[in-house]
Amino acid sequence: MTLEKLKENIFNWEVPESLYSINEGLKPNAYIIFENYNKWEFFFLDEKGERMEFTFFRDSEEAYEYLWEKLYKEMQHPPSIPPSSVYG
Repeated sequence: MTLEKLKENIFNWEVPESLYSINEGLKPNAYIIFENYNKWEFFFLDEKGERMEFTFFRDSEEAYEYLWEKLYKEMQHPPSIPPSSVYG
């Protein structure tokens, strides 16, 4: 998934900015994704500052897709519209 498509999905599904950070630093209780020395890191940062679900990706498109899957589940949208239908 491209960054453009991810941002489009986030906008269309009205995902609150408080739920995620894309190369914009750390936020408590949010999914964090950022590029670190040519690798992409993903994790959930809890209110105590602990990193959970730590995962690495080789490219941004994989990382963006993974983030979208997490955000989609977090928003609890009806199962009749699976995330794959909005990947583009």
